[in-house]
Amino acid sequence: MRYVAVALINTVGAVVGIILIPMPQWVLAQSSPNTPEIEYRIDDSSLLDEPSDVIFPESSLTENEPPQPQSLEDLYRLRDQLKADLEKLSDSEDISSLEAWQYELQLQQYQTGLRALRQTETRIRREEEAAQLWDVATQQASQAVAAGKQNPPDWESAQTFWVQAIDSLRQIPSETFLTEKAVEKIVEYQGYLAIATYERAIVQSQQKDDPTPEKDGQYSVDVPQFPGFEMYGDTNRDGVINAADEVRPARWSLSTGPLMLFNNDDDDRDGFPDWKDQIVNGKYDREDLAQIHFKISPEYQGAEIFITTDTQAQPFVNIFQKTAGGWVPVDLTGEKALTFNQDMILGVEAKQFAHNNWTGLVSLKAVARRDNQEIASDTIQMGVAPWMMSPNTASVSEVHLSDRGENRELIAEVKQVVEPRGATPKITPGETAWMQDTTEIGYVQFPGENSLKSYPVALNGNRSGESDDYAESLMNRNFGWFEMGKPRSLDPLNQWLDWYSNLEVTPALPNYPMGRIYYGKADEETLHPDVVEFLKAQQVQGPPIEIDTSWLMVRHVSEIINFIPSQTGEPLLLIVSPRSGLKLIEELAEKGYEGAAINRGLSTQTTIRAALNNRLLVQHNLQLQREKIDPLLKKLKRELNLNDDQIIEVPVLFGYSGYAWWPNLVNAVFVNGELLVPNPRGALIDGRDYTQEDFKRRLAVAGLNVNFLNDSYYQELKGDVYTGINTTREASQQPFWEVLPQR
Repeated sequence: MRYVAVALINTVGAVVGIILIPMPQWVLAQSSPNTPEIEYRIDDSSLLDEPSDVIFPESSLTENEPPQPQSLEDLYRLRDQLKADLEKLSDSEDISSLEAWQYELQLQQYQTGLRALRQTETRIRREEEAAQLWDVATQQASQAVAAGKQNPPDWESAQTFWVQAIDSLRQIPSETFLTEKAVEKIVEYQGYLAIATYERAIVQSQQKDDPTPEKDGQYSVDVPQFPGFEMYGDTNRDGVINAADEVRPARWSLSTGPLMLFNNDDDDRDGFPDWKDQIVNGKYDREDLAQIHFKISPEYQGAEIFITTDTQAQPFVNIFQKTAGGWVPVDLTGEKALTFNQDMILGVEAKQFAHNNWTGLVSLKAVARRDNQEIASDTIQMGVAPWMMSPNTASVSEVHLSDRGENRELIAEVKQVVEPRGATPKITPGETAWMQDTTEIGYVQFPGENSLKSYPVALNGNRSGESDDYAESLMNRNFGWFEMGKPRSLDPLNQWLDWYSNLEVTPALPNYPMGRIYYGKADEETLHPDVVEFLKAQQVQGPPIEIDTSWLMVRHVSEIINFIPSQTGEPLLLIVSPRSGLKLIEELAEKGYEGAAINRGLSTQTTIRAALNNRLLVQHNLQLQREKIDPLLKKLKRELNLNDDQIIEVPVLFGYSGYAWWPNLVNAVFVNGELLVPNPRGALIDGRDYTQEDFKRRLAVAGLNVNFLNDSYYQELKGDVYTGINTTREASQQPFWEVLPQR
């Protein structure tokens, strides 16, 4: 086969690349046999600083190479230009009138342009992130300067803000327009940090009381500067506040110090999360407040007491004071004093989880003033309890389905299986068929007196073009709801990446007692960046693992692996195995069942013989096993500390576009001893489904009841039981703060 080099030219006339196109023989016949060969190479200095497989001729790289973007505005213009080029290609003449080589050329042009657009959008996101971090660092630097200019200077705050500013600059991605400026600023800010640190040390050396040494080598103890003017909360997390909590750590951490809740449930059932109204709505809402107690000596009688918070945390907390007339909001500007008494109690609620703009910490400062002079102060740190995901192995209290579509038989089957197991089916009329995709139901934990308190919290979906109001409809008393990020536009190949079948968590594993989060990544795109940063900020179930899903049609990680419980207590990993899928149908052929039907009753019904005769399909699946599944399995064994006895390979084949060629049994939902699995519709041998029997043999070690359900409605839409069902699962009985991994 001979090829011809074709220049890709955008609408402004610039050559953006050269591709090789196979040409039909009648065209080749017209070329001279003496035409010299053109030397090609892979260009490693892409226009957008991203790897590229576009082939450029040597001669085109000097004269016609388009100019490098020099600013974010240049990138915006380039993106708009590429979009216009793609639209022009999409709106071109009817492909039915094209020759095969012309169609191939047009397809290559579109794919090259789409790849360039993806690279440009990736660069734009990186530059926007850099710009945002630069702005944050600038604001933190301004706060540091202001703290140093106070009278007297607040060198502790100045030091903290300089550290935060330097940290923000260090987060600026490499190879952006701001990278070099960030390095210069870091050097400058480190000089200012050194000054603030020195000045703070001078102040500390002048204090009369020496700091208390570290206790038991674990953490230093925070001693109030003014005895008799002290705040303390539930430091030891036993659900009560007493004298034991007066010993405070100098710094809050995930393992010690008072916790507060993101108050996102709806105790008064008005349809809005409780944090929005700045009102304490009775007993249940009061129980969601983290209490802070004051210990105030009589010598402060007549003083005015004000409450403030650090600047970063102020937008993310509500604080109330308990008074004779009930709980009243506290002014955090330092202008309105508290109602004075010697037994003062505050209640604190968070208005968000920790995320990329807030660490989840709040420094609560109380100041006593008499005659406009500060006579005492005290500070206490609190942190918001993290949101955690529930693994597929946890006990189930509710099973969520929609009655949308032709799934009445599936609903009846699910009810029959789960109700005897203590799970309540919740059927929502008219809701999306993809219940798992629209909502991720996790939970929060917090201390209770003589008990561990917890409740489920639903994370709202970010599905572009879809209405995801189901998560919010779940909000109730002790059932929370929140949003993170907004729906975004993705190219057609990656349009389902942000759906929550692409977000999962393992059960408890060695070094990961609360499980470890994993999600799918395709090309330069991943799960919604805001959600990813939010997950990292929770810290308890990370660091998350990225898994390549670029070869799948819907790009969901749930199509590749899943976890189920076992009788031994060690969870089992189910992983797709194209190699086992080929072996299964080869076994059937060897036994003389070549004519047996697979995918029975579906629009994709075929025979064993037809599948094995499709050599391209066979080679495609062997390649997937070799290049995708085997490396992934090796990675998972290393990252999750899995042994071979915990791994079950599940036979399945995949079509060229990345859909499961028969119902994928990895997509199984565990419900209290029962396993809900798609009906694989395998070959019937002596009245028994050969694929079902094979699956049950592989899962015998788990000791579960396997239920093959009729999910044909979902199968025809390239979905399955797993994507059509959501679950509310019981929270872990182990407090996260007692089992934090030592990392």
